[in-house]
Amino acid sequence: MNSLLSNLADELLAQDITEPSAVLGSLSDHELQAAYDFVLEHFALELLIGADKNSDWSDGNLVIDANHGPIHLLQTAFYAVRLEVQRRMSSYNVYGLLPSIKSFSSLNLD
Repeated sequence: MNSLLSNLADELLAQDITEPSAVLGSLSDHELQAAYDFVLEHFALELLIGADKNSDWSDGNLVIDANHGPIHLLQTAFYAVRLEVQRRMSSYNVYGLLPSIKSFSSLNLD
């Protein structure tokens, strides 16, 4: 999964996040689901690490002032994976196909 994240980061440096991803597009539905879970879990972990290192409350908001690089990388990766899931779900709906895995329908993409 770390090599996937590295390849995705390299790709996102060269193109806009709204363009279809060659890295994510090559994944099967099951692999994309695993990537979604991996990125979401690591994004949450990096947020927790940043909050633990240096954070403060300001006007009712938690301000994290540490670990910015990994947080931004995983936030961008999360959005890219989420967009790929949405693209696949819309193509399944357009062509009247069912996703090959049921868990896509359980993802909260709103």
